[in-house]
Amino acid sequence: VGWMIMSTNPVIGTYQLRPKCLQSRWHPNTILTCLKQPMLLQTRGTLKKLLKIEHSDSEISMAVHRIGRSLLVDEFPLTSNSFVNSKSKKNKKRNRTAMNSHSNLVSKFLYHTMLKNNYLTFSNPSNDLVLRKRSASQSDIIVGMGDPLSRLEIDLPTTSTAPGETLYNRTVFWNFKDIAMLLGNNMPIFGGGEYPAISLKLRDMREPINILTGIDCWLDNLICNVPELAMCWHLDGFVQSYDLYKTEDIPDLTDSKFSPNVIQNLASNILKFLQANAVKEGNTYWLYKAKGDDIVKLYDLSSICKGSNMNANETNPFSVPVAMLCFKVAQKLYEEGNSANRSTIYTLLKNCLPLIPPTAYRQMRATCHFIISDMFLSSTFDVSKDNKVVLKAAPLYECRFNNVPDVCVCTKDCLLDSEWEPEEVHYCWFDIASDLKKQKKVALDHIISALDLIEDSMQAWAVKLQKLLVFKVSLIFLHEAEITKDKTSLINAVLSLVCLDAYNALLYINDTLYEHGYGYSILRSLLLCNVSDHILNDIMQTSSHSNMICSRENVIDLMSTKSSSSSNYLDHKKIYEWCFKILPDLCFSKRIIQSNFETKEEKLLLCLDMYLEAHRYNDNIAVKKLGFVYNELGSYNLNLIHLPDSLEEEVVKKLLKQSFEHYQSAISYFRKCHDTHNIALIYSNLGKVMRISGQLQAKFHYGPEGRSELLFEERKFYEEAISYYNQGLDTLRKPSAQKDIWWTISSELSGVYFSIAAIMQDYTPATNLTQRSDIAREVTNYLHKALRISEGLVREGFSNASVRTGGIHHKLASLYHNQLRDPEKPLPAKRSKRLFEQATTHYTNAISYFKEAGLEVSYVQVTMEYVGLLQYLSPTPLSSLPLCIMTIVSLTPYLHRMRHIKNSVKMCNILETQILSLLKTMVLLSKQGKTLEKPKSGIVGGEKDVIQIADPKVAYTLALRGFQNYDAEKDKLSLVIKILESLKT
Repeated sequence: VGWMIMSTNPVIGTYQLRPKCLQSRWHPNTILTCLKQPMLLQTRGTLKKLLKIEHSDSEISMAVHRIGRSLLVDEFPLTSNSFVNSKSKKNKKRNRTAMNSHSNLVSKFLYHTMLKNNYLTFSNPSNDLVLRKRSASQSDIIVGMGDPLSRLEIDLPTTSTAPGETLYNRTVFWNFKDIAMLLGNNMPIFGGGEYPAISLKLRDMREPINILTGIDCWLDNLICNVPELAMCWHLDGFVQSYDLYKTEDIPDLTDSKFSPNVIQNLASNILKFLQANAVKEGNTYWLYKAKGDDIVKLYDLSSICKGSNMNANETNPFSVPVAMLCFKVAQKLYEEGNSANRSTIYTLLKNCLPLIPPTAYRQMRATCHFIISDMFLSSTFDVSKDNKVVLKAAPLYECRFNNVPDVCVCTKDCLLDSEWEPEEVHYCWFDIASDLKKQKKVALDHIISALDLIEDSMQAWAVKLQKLLVFKVSLIFLHEAEITKDKTSLINAVLSLVCLDAYNALLYINDTLYEHGYGYSILRSLLLCNVSDHILNDIMQTSSHSNMICSRENVIDLMSTKSSSSSNYLDHKKIYEWCFKILPDLCFSKRIIQSNFETKEEKLLLCLDMYLEAHRYNDNIAVKKLGFVYNELGSYNLNLIHLPDSLEEEVVKKLLKQSFEHYQSAISYFRKCHDTHNIALIYSNLGKVMRISGQLQAKFHYGPEGRSELLFEERKFYEEAISYYNQGLDTLRKPSAQKDIWWTISSELSGVYFSIAAIMQDYTPATNLTQRSDIAREVTNYLHKALRISEGLVREGFSNASVRTGGIHHKLASLYHNQLRDPEKPLPAKRSKRLFEQATTHYTNAISYFKEAGLEVSYVQVTMEYVGLLQYLSPTPLSSLPLCIMTIVSLTPYLHRMRHIKNSVKMCNILETQILSLLKTMVLLSKQGKTLEKPKSGIVGGEKDVIQIADPKVAYTLALRGFQNYDAEKDKLSLVIKILESLKT
């Protein structure tokens, strides 16, 4: 009861409605509870006035406001409203003296009663009241996007408080029969001893209890659940006596009899009447009954004021207070986070915005636009398994009315009728946002409206709201980028990054670091990956890179084209211009839009920076992409080495070192995601780095004059290459794990074995016999390893492996051939025979592979070496010589196609020597009486028809004359072909 001593004069002031102020001031938390069901919100006094219509002819003037499903009924005294006729105002001043006198009497009675019983303490009770008033006029709103962001404090306008305008001491939820009400109540309740709760009524003894007094007392006790009434009779303020009445006995008192059922019907019908006709959210209605009239009228003041020619000072005085109340209720519902309230929140805020003056309360209007945007498209989002933003289109409904009158009329008899039903109001619910594309567009429109209100403000609340707005725009554009496939996908992704970089810049406004939450981290990591993916795709799909990834002019032009071509297309330009002007110089979006990328490496480094930042936000994101970018950077540096031959040694070593480090980083990231296939490929690339290092080591050591024996450092590099290739194969474990990768690495490994063996064989140092034998064994070992892998590739169908397989067979055949003719090391007969057989086998295999691969020059050269082996080193010359002739003759078709070969003359000279030598040997053997064996049919790489020279002497004579008569100006190859054809015939 502290309100009774608010002033030094303990007098209750009279109520006077002030413009832009609601007399019934409810805390939003209280109203929020009432929105769960249809309910009346009013004071105890307004309720008693309504329920005494049947027995009272007095005037009734009340304001009705619809808030959600509930109705707020407020006092609407005509004395303070300028749009009411001045004559009616004068009639309201007659009873003011009597009302003040009674109020003074009640206040003094209560004051002295509590003072006598030590109920009062003078601990400045007004402090508590002031705090309560502040809590009612200020509130917070949580505008979250799945983030624990800072609360945004909304400074709502406050009004001055008249002496009689106080918060209620208690609010009572009262169910009167089936009618739910929330009532503000200041009635004092006494109690003690055998009377735990009792109400008090002062009454002049000269005025007996009447029906209105009985109804008044009965309703007071019912509302406060008080069982008894104490009637204090007085004469001019002097107490005469007390009477006690049970609450249930009050309707039956003499001279004040009334029917509770009539009161119940009246309450029910009034609620029906108001619920049926006061239907528009945010509108103010005037419930009026003239004195002595039986007609109750309900005026839609909002519609009437809009249609009239009233000036600014004569507008609806309830507009701003009702707007604030709608905002507070919507704000509390929004904080609840219940998706079922979306349509209610949208309706409240949609009707709130027109009530706010366009030049006032920017913070509240901007916040309204943001919350509405969140109703159309929630800022919360999910992430799919493939790291895509998932936005859900939840339906949003709007209530629309048809043919609702501005004035509704009801008679007193209808209100008393127990079976009366009001006329049905025609309205329907429309789904206004079931389509995700439309949701995004409408949400963006409201975001732009909010930014227009606060774009130039640097106040703390404005910066916080700007953060929330640009975050939401970034989310919208990222989703748009993921669902589009053309060039606009990159534009949308860059726009999203521009907005998020702007959000990041707003975190440091005025040297104050604002915190962001987990949702920001997820969105930024997804966005950085999305933009980087676009840039990587552009690098991989275009052979020549463009310098500008996404210029500012192209962005604006594309946005203007899209916006003009489709009414539903998102309005990018305004958001882009607003965000771009606050971007820091080193942010990613400015680097993308303004940088002139001269090399592919610069783009890759940009992607690397973005992937690394995304990975810092979330360890599970961009792991494989980081491995991929590091691999591309390593390959890029490695490819630079092959471009110019004039690169300095230090530059080459630096490039190789960078490539090696990039590949090592790639392996570390691929290991994090257990990508064995890519790990194996990176090991293969590391082997390639070592192999190229070995080649360049020899190049820089020997210079352009030509190389010599295998260097120690060179061999070390090759051995490291072999180690990396084997690690790659060990990672896959078996060929079936990834067939193509397995055989690709195997082919590289075979190439290293072959290269090191070829160098050791071709550039064997002039050392002693033992060392040459050791080198030969190493070469043989390397070549057999290479051959085993290469033949496996051929069996798996890799056609390119045939060439290397033939080359390996050729190297092995040459190795065994050289060992047979080494004059410093005579061999035992068995050893010589085995080497001859091995050389023969490898020569024939090499001839077969070269012929299959179509390498005619190699085929002819190896065939000639094979003929030399048969001619000079065969243990059975009588059978080998005819085979040699057949083999050389079989080269005739290939020689026809070798006229334009660079070394054809040298090859012809060798063939000349071989032909004459073979024929001469055959002549000598014939003179010695030795008979040449008939060659077997089916020679390797030659014709199947057996060629036998009956008279070697004649053949030798013809060949010798042909070569002796050779004119240098003629084609020697034609002569060789002619002699071979003569031998054949």
